[in-house]
Amino acid sequence: MKRPAFMIIFAVVAALFATEAQAVVELDARYWFTNLSSDVKVTESGLAGTKIDLADDLGVDDSKGFLEGRVTLGFGDHHIRYSYMPMSWDGDETVTQSVNFEGKTYSAGTRVKSNFDIAYHRLGYEYDIVNTLGNKFGVIAEVKYFDIDASLKSSVNSESKSLAVPLPAFGVAVQVGLPAFLSVGAEITGITAGNAGNLVDAEASLNLTPAPLVTISAGYRYLGLHAEQGNDEVNFKVSGPFAMVSVGF
Repeated sequence: MKRPAFMIIFAVVAALFATEAQAVVELDARYWFTNLSSDVKVTESGLAGTKIDLADDLGVDDSKGFLEGRVTLGFGDHHIRYSYMPMSWDGDETVTQSVNFEGKTYSAGTRVKSNFDIAYHRLGYEYDIVNTLGNKFGVIAEVKYFDIDASLKSSVNSESKSLAVPLPAFGVAVQVGLPAFLSVGAEITGITAGNAGNLVDAEASLNLTPAPLVTISAGYRYLGLHAEQGNDEVNFKVSGPFAMVSVGF
């Protein structure tokens, strides 16, 4: 799976900002308990692709957990952040109807092994318009990059397809301070770009700050992507609760 040069860009921009102000570095580790709802369609050599439901048609386990890491550099009300989350699903199913994928047909009754991988990269900038007494309201601009690989394999056929989906996104982040070192927060980013891609990434959380620069969070997140490239199509939705720890220094 190819990886974009987001880490290099992040390091260069961070170095430039660091010359102007003292940075606060924040490291986040998140575990996300997801439920998948997704389908793909891949057309090749004039053979129209079948819209394949990963769980119902290919037997993919639609309940899995994934780790995400994020690093944020804060300079007062300005924040630069990069996050990366790899996700992978596998299936092993005897298909009950014929499936066309990447120019090949997998006939009904055929045992098909499948793999669906997504690497989700986010490089963004947040500016806090309000940031006082545990309350925050910020605006966000991001570049989101989805590196998608899908493959099907039987005793006769073996095909794979890769898609790269880069999308700009914009959104807001809100936090409200509560007593007893608690706060509630929410964030939503997304874009509507016609057939090129539609995206929503939204979450809400309850946060506990037991010590300065240490936060423990629990919440719920939804991520939805629709993308078309030529005659190929991906509809990808995952949602579920998450737990996160943030440490700053």
